[in-house]
Amino acid sequence: MKFISNFKSAPHAIGYSLRSLRSPVMKTTVKSVPQMLLLLVLCVGFTSCNKDEYYEKEFLANPDKNPETTGTVDNGGQGGVDSGSDGSTQGGVDAGVAGGTEGGATTGSSTGGSTTGGTDGSTTGGTDGSTTGGTDGGVTYDCNNGHGNDEDGVDDSNPGQGSGGPNSAKETWMAENCQADEFQQASQKKLDIMWIIDNSGSMADEQQALGDNFDAFINEFIDTNVDFKMAITTTDTSSDSKKGKMVYGSDVKLTSAKAQENPSQFKSDFRNLVKVGTSGSGYEKGLAASEGFMDRYSATFIRPDAYLAVVVLSDEDDQSAQIPKHYVDYLKSFKADAGLVKLYTICDVNKTGPSSAGYTQGCDRYKDAAQKSAGVVEDIYNDFYLTLNKMGESIISLLDSFALSEEPVVSTIKVEVNDVETLEFTYDAATRSIKFNANHVPAMGAKIEVSYQKL
Repeated sequence: MKFISNFKSAPHAIGYSLRSLRSPVMKTTVKSVPQMLLLLVLCVGFTSCNKDEYYEKEFLANPDKNPETTGTVDNGGQGGVDSGSDGSTQGGVDAGVAGGTEGGATTGSSTGGSTTGGTDGSTTGGTDGSTTGGTDGGVTYDCNNGHGNDEDGVDDSNPGQGSGGPNSAKETWMAENCQADEFQQASQKKLDIMWIIDNSGSMADEQQALGDNFDAFINEFIDTNVDFKMAITTTDTSSDSKKGKMVYGSDVKLTSAKAQENPSQFKSDFRNLVKVGTSGSGYEKGLAASEGFMDRYSATFIRPDAYLAVVVLSDEDDQSAQIPKHYVDYLKSFKADAGLVKLYTICDVNKTGPSSAGYTQGCDRYKDAAQKSAGVVEDIYNDFYLTLNKMGESIISLLDSFALSEEPVVSTIKVEVNDVETLEFTYDAATRSIKFNANHVPAMGAKIEVSYQKL
């Protein structure tokens, strides 16, 4: 830069020359116009050299820096050359190899996957699965094989390694959402029936109608030689001595053996026994009565492998202390297979009964209990013959079916007979049961397993 140093006094020369132009003796100071132009050219050269000297020094200090960008080829950076060869707009070598917009695929890394993404993972997973799934994770599960499926349909049994280690997510989901009911085909189905009759002051006519139309209910039981036994109690639970107490002699006289021995006498005994009177408590508690009955007689009356049908007849709604589910669950607790418990009710479905003080219209609680067990609800003000006929047929239909313990997602039902899957069955939503097609009924002693996702 020697040239620049020779002209360090150039500004003074320029100023002097300009002053000379204004001087009256201009001709004696500036010899000629060419001399003036030469001075101006030298000033421009001085300025350019200062700029070149600045960039020369900066280059020697940082030879790799691109003055047009703020990133580098290999490290991504903020708008580097091509935004980073293998990186991303805001990534780097390790955070964006084969990555996407911000490092890995959707804020993940390139191969391992993070909580919310990864190259080999899904939107919410990674190669080895994240907290909520991924390629080897499982956004949804199949109750029938226990394998996880992500949204692209890839089937894998590993639900991901997040939150508790391998398989914890799957096991939790399976426990909460899946059900498997097991049965063994018997030579003859058994049936236990508990009748709970309202014995308050308004029930004389209904008790009479029940007895008079009992034929419509029981004839098919007798004709098909069903192995049944019956017992009767009332809705009066006003004292511990009355709660669930059996009407004397009902369990002895109302059996299938007695019906086969003398059908007429059997029916006559039923008509007399269901006339439980009208002096009972006006606070009808049919569900609590079922609980009391089981406390008293479950060991002697209830057969573990028999269907339990609880039939309630009342013109008022239940007034028991606990919610209906409490009583249904209590009844089911006496069975290894909860599907063997059904609750039926003949009650004031349309709330057409008296609306006077002290009268509880409707039967919402009884309906709730029946629905929780896939039972039947009939109106007490309908024709008793038709009502009892329909209810009897519903109970009979269970005897060649297999009632599920929970309400299923129908499309997920899988049936196996002796560990071999079969499609020869139908599902009846009304009774929540599986029935095998003709000529495909399992042989006596066969093991039947029904697995499904709970609704």
